[in-house]
Amino acid sequence: MIKKIIVGAGVVVLLLIATLAVHIYMVTSNRPEGPNWAMSQIDFNEDVDSLKSEEIKTDLLKVEGMRDARINTKSDFIILLYDRKQHNPHDLVTQVNADFGLRASLFQPSEDQLAASCPAINKNSLTYKLGNYFEKVFTN
Repeated sequence: MIKKIIVGAGVVVLLLIATLAVHIYMVTSNRPEGPNWAMSQIDFNEDVDSLKSEEIKTDLLKVEGMRDARINTKSDFIILLYDRKQHNPHDLVTQVNADFGLRASLFQPSEDQLAASCPAINKNSLTYKLGNYFEKVFTN
């Protein structure tokens, strides 16, 4: 009985490692041409009420190449998912400022935030170490 549990747990661990390796390979490998989705955060430098925020969201979603928009009215920012072959994030900020009379700016992560990669994962965890190993294997 214990032997079956150990073998079963080993199989599950190997499947999880294989899944991680395949995921990293797919993310880092060359992909066929198509939409090149990017995500940007636009910070509003003033309070935006819920009516104005919905108006901004609706207006932006009408733009070709815009896939999704999510607004956080408590923290005054919007997250945009768009085809970066069609849009430049700085142009989107300019459009929001011009159309709605705002003083919005593009969120730029600090060097520490960029270096941290995924802030939700513990850098000492086995998952991080395996992911880092597979990323180096597939990108070099």
